[in-house]
This record gives sequence, C-alpha cells and structure tokens, in this order.
Amino acid sequence: MSKLHLKRIITPRTWFLPRKQTKFITRPNSGPHSFKFSFPMSFFLKKTGFASTTNEAKKILNVKTVFVDGKRIKDAKFPVGLMDSVNIKDAKGFFRVVLDEKGRLKILSIPEAETKIKICKVNNKTMIKNKKIQINLFDGKNVLTEDASIKTGDSVVLELPSLKIKNVLKFEKGASVLMIGGRHMGSFGVIEKIENKKLIVKSGQDTFDTEKRFVFVIGKEVVQLK
Repeated sequence: MSKLHLKRIITPRTWFLPRKQTKFITRPNSGPHSFKFSFPMSFFLKKTGFASTTNEAKKILNVKTVFVDGKRIKDAKFPVGLMDSVNIKDAKGFFRVVLDEKGRLKILSIPEAETKIKICKVNNKTMIKNKKIQINLFDGKNVLTEDASIKTGDSVVLELPSLKIKNVLKFEKGASVLMIGGRHMGSFGVIEKIENKKLIVKSGQDTFDTEKRFVFVIGKEVVQLK
C-alpha cells in the first residue's frame, strides 16, 4: 500500500485537498517535477471534474486524448506539475497548473492557444559536445541553444511541443517574479535589488528579502504567466 498510495494526511501542503476525507491517495510516479510541485494525473482529472474515481480517470486516459506540454499521457500516476499545460482535447478542456496566494498548487483554466507555450526556469546550463549549450530546466526538460546570454535564474518561454525558445525572461532588476519557496511562496512581485544570491522583492505594499532559488521570473513589466 505504501508504495502505490500516500496517506492523505502526509501529502505535501502544496496539494490543495482536505485531510480528513479518504485515508489514502494515489502516489505520483517519479517524473519531471519534484514531489512537492506535482500531483498524479488521476488527481488532476478528479479536481477538474472529468472523473470522480481513479478508475474513471484511467478510462478517460485510455479513451480521450490528454496532453501535458503537448505530449500524450495515458498513465494515471503521471506527475502533473507547476507551470504544466494540460489539454483534454476531446472535451475541449485547457488548463495550467500554477500557485495560489497561499503557495498551493492551483489548476487554472486557460485559452487553447496558451497550452502551446510554457515558461520554464533555467536551473543551470552546461557546455556539451561540439560547443553546444544545453540549458537544464526546472521541470526536467533539457534544451539545446546557441544563445550564450541565457543564464541560471533566467526563464525561457517555450513553444510546445517543439521546445523551441520563443523568448528569454531575464533575471534582473525590474523583472516580475513568482515566489516558489520561502515564507512568501505563491506571491507575485518585482525584483528591486540583486546582491549575489540575495535579492529584494516588492510585492504590493510589502518589500522583503529572499533568495535567488525562491524566485521564478515570469515577465518584465508585462507578466507572461497565464
């Protein structure tokens, strides 16, 4: 039981679910996202109203065409995570997973066109064979590029499913950010000052210190996140 399911009471606080209902919930498979920032596809289908049980979710995945970031998904335990776009094609359901103001994963309904793009944070980059640059993204994707100006902490806007880089959102003063860690997780803000790995972010009327690893760049003046 422990390998296939989780006790509901010990699920991550980022999962938006009551803790006094069913005792167990499906455990997501290992995948592109961390356990903290993802939940199983069966859970996603239940939260969006397409299924009421795990068995119903499995039937939907076998019959309907469900895509995550442009890739067909049939596994009910596939981890759907932060910033993923989900297209339930036959039912014309289009969604993105974001964070709410309390730092919990939230499913947002979006226009169909928005499922064809995704913002990804650059975790690091490496030089590979033939002097090509590989950027490694927060959701496990690896993308080759010739743009040497892309740095760790920047975000890229990807075209799905080709993974072509459409735009680069720089980690710099004035950038709009989403907090993905720390006390202010789930808040939106603007970078006011950068000092090595520390920075100052203004969110509404509040200003606070945070760490570079806790911010996710989502735009410059005009927020790209939808």
